[in-house]
Amino acid sequence: MLLTLPNRWNSLYDTCSVLLQRVMDDDARLEAVNEVLRNEGGTNRNRISYYGFDDQDKQVLQEYCKVMKPLANCLDRLQTEENAYLGVLLPTLTLMRVALERMEEARGDQALTYAKPLVRALLRQEGNKGGFNNRFSAMFKDLDLLMASALHPNYGMTTFNSVAPNMKEEIFQRIVKEMKALIRQETEERDNSQDMEAMEEHEEVSADPFAELCDTTQADQEDDLEEDIKKELLATLKKSHFPAKYRDQWVTLFIKYNTGIPSSAAVERLFSTAGDVLRPKRACLSEDNFEYLVFLKGNLHLLKQKFKVPRGVDEEDEEMF
Repeated sequence: MLLTLPNRWNSLYDTCSVLLQRVMDDDARLEAVNEVLRNEGGTNRNRISYYGFDDQDKQVLQEYCKVMKPLANCLDRLQTEENAYLGVLLPTLTLMRVALERMEEARGDQALTYAKPLVRALLRQEGNKGGFNNRFSAMFKDLDLLMASALHPNYGMTTFNSVAPNMKEEIFQRIVKEMKALIRQETEERDNSQDMEAMEEHEEVSADPFAELCDTTQADQEDDLEEDIKKELLATLKKSHFPAKYRDQWVTLFIKYNTGIPSSAAVERLFSTAGDVLRPKRACLSEDNFEYLVFLKGNLHLLKQKFKVPRGVDEEDEEMF
């Protein structure tokens, strides 16, 4: 059975999920747990002798897990160290909000019996800073966060119909403006380099004497550039890849807005690993050996293979392998 921990936000949800899956859905295990509760002589919420879990308790737990699942999934997705980009934040919060709103509006067989107050508390709370609307509504007007989501290949402009429909056009124009500035800067640097080479190697006769007659104006070039950017932004910016045209500029803009704020979670996890390594039987470890063991423990997953526990290893040290 998993234990609830104050510094692990999803621990209560995980515990209830395990209780439902491994105990409540198995009659034999449920009866065994109820037998323990009867022997302990506990009481229920009405201070009446408690004889174990009944159907009502099971329904309460089911509805709790149903309501908390979107929140738990949201936290897991935002706490991960893989794909930890700033553009993930708003779409993930939107998914959670939509799921909770659907539960609140559900009717008939899908309607909640006991957990509706929990849904309302998660979505909105009057008079304090709690609830989704109070905590996160300002983020959906933050231009930098919206830019990060729009530039992420997994989301792009198509998600703005759900994330922030009123800000879609403003973000679209801002991306076009910044992309044009980046491309213009790169073009000017390249033209300056070419001008220097042309001055060194001057050609008396032009290879194409009619080039000046056919040369497009700067305004035409700007229009063509803007059309290219809009086309790439609307059609080509798809999942898991960037456009081939102006790729360097797209990546530069992505990095500018999607670089997330550093988190202390990885460091805290490292301290936990160090505590598993330095045990009473290993109190005499040298500094170097301790560092080697922590490094190996933290990077075993990179080897993509499982190790068998060597013979003679104590049960206490077994989980190191």
